[in-house]
Parts: sequence; structure tokens; C-alpha cells
Amino acid sequence: MLLLVMPEMRTAKQALFIVMVFFLYLPPATLASNAIHGESFVQLLKNKAENYGWKDLRFSNLPWESHRRSNGGHPLVFVRLGEGSKSCVLFLGGVHGDETPTVYLTFALAQYLWEHPEMIRGKCVVIAPLVNPDGFFSHPMTRVNGRGVDINRNFPTRNWRREAHKYWRTKVKSIPRYYPGDRPASEPETLFQMALINRFKPNKILSVHSPLNFFDYDGPSTDLNSFEKWLKKIASEANHPLRKFGYYPGSLGNYAGNERGIFTVTLELPSSNPGEANKYFQRFQKVFMKFIDLPVRGIPPHAHCENPGS
Repeated sequence: MLLLVMPEMRTAKQALFIVMVFFLYLPPATLASNAIHGESFVQLLKNKAENYGWKDLRFSNLPWESHRRSNGGHPLVFVRLGEGSKSCVLFLGGVHGDETPTVYLTFALAQYLWEHPEMIRGKCVVIAPLVNPDGFFSHPMTRVNGRGVDINRNFPTRNWRREAHKYWRTKVKSIPRYYPGDRPASEPETLFQMALINRFKPNKILSVHSPLNFFDYDGPSTDLNSFEKWLKKIASEANHPLRKFGYYPGSLGNYAGNERGIFTVTLELPSSNPGEANKYFQRFQKVFMKFIDLPVRGIPPHAHCENPGS
């Protein structure tokens, strides 16, 4: 879009109005292209990738978006892929900064889908590959974010104020790496994930973690049987255990799966070894694609799986 400023429109207010109109109508792809192009951020990613031998990852070719930053000033990035506008599926990686291969898997998935758009024609896929950049880039890497909060215990679940700190003190003996924060939804990384859920309204979420080595799930209580059948089949095909791990005050499974009826899967990788990342992607790539293709009808919390055994 080209704007011409006529001589009679050169007052300060008129100039400001023109600038505002320009950014209002700027194409989303143009805005997105700047999200991950900050030289220092890209260089940090490249340095990490080089250290871990992730030579096949490229970070600046996708239409990334970023509207929020971490406490440390890093962009919180995501990409929306596919042509569909409904029934989105959301993938999350790097929620805990020291679970290194989860970052590789979600960046690699975004890159694969970008290079193979036919795989998701008519679908909507949103990927946030590095939810906790402060923990990932810290030395040493940390589970918690830059303010020492476990962002998978910081979601504003209904029981948070009553149970979060009690659970932290009694169940995990006040270990700092599980600290849920001073208040619910206090962290930009938590708000970032909530904003993605609110904006794209996914009916399926897959969050990649490590190193507990199993699948876990939460979702609509009226349809867990059919979803469990589907996930049991997937777990068997991937030779990866299925375990109902339960949900915690402030966890994503509680917030999205239990309280909002969104089919929420946690993939716990066998280890946090970054050298195993490519092997894990090759192993679970088919799982990601089948999760994308899993037919879900309805709006959470009344969504249901169709033909989950297929």
C-alpha cells in the first residue's frame, strides 16, 4: 500500500493518522516476517542449534508472529499454517526451558509443514516452538522462566488460589523449579498461551515435554473413552507408554483439558538430551500428523472425536 502525503495534510495529527492507517492495513505476513528477525534472537537460536548439532533447522523463513515478550525481552513467537480457519490444532514446545529436544521437535514440525503445505490443506495448525525462551537461553538452562516461575503451574485454574501453593509446599516440598508464581496468570508466557487458545480456539492441543517417557491426556469428560481408544492405538503404534498422569493446579491439562474441554495431549519424550532430538522427531512425526488429522466435531467443551479408532 502506497500513501501519498499531500501538502495540505502535513499537520502532526494528520501525519499520525496516516501512520496509524498504514499499520492497520499492513498485511499480516509483513508483520509476521519481522517477529523472529531480530538479529540477536536469531543468533541465539543459531548458536544453540549449532551447539546441539541441529544443522537442519532454519529459523527465519517462516511467517512468524510475535505480539508479546518474555520478562527477559525475548519475543514469544508462533506461526499459523494451513488454509483452514476452523478446528485449529495447537502445538507447544519449550514450555520448560531445560527440556531441550522439545524445542527442536516443534521447530522441525513447523518447518516440515511449511515445506509440505499439501499435508495440511484445509486445516489450521498453530505452533509455538519456544514458549519459555528465558529458561532455554539461560546458563544453565532452567525449567522455570526468567522470574523463577513454572509456567505449567501458573494457569488461572479454578482451584489455583486454594491449591497451588498448598500443593507446592506439601507435594513437592517447595522445590523452586515447581514454583507456581505469586498469583495465577502472572507470567507473560502464561498469558501468551492463553492468548493463543483464545484467538485460535483450538479443539486439540499437543504440548511436548521431557523426560518422563509417556503420553498423557485430558479432555472432555463426556468423550474421554473414544479419545482414549484413539490414543491407545497411537501409543501402541509409536511404542510409547500411555499413562494418565493427572493434572495439577495451574497446569495446561487442567486449564485447557479439564476446565475447557479441549483435547489436550502431553507427549513426554524419553530424555532431555538434545542429541536425541532428531531421532525423536523421526519417531513421533507420524503421531503429530495423525493428531492433526484426528477428526473432532463441535465446540469445546462439547467436542467429540469421530472414528477415533481409524
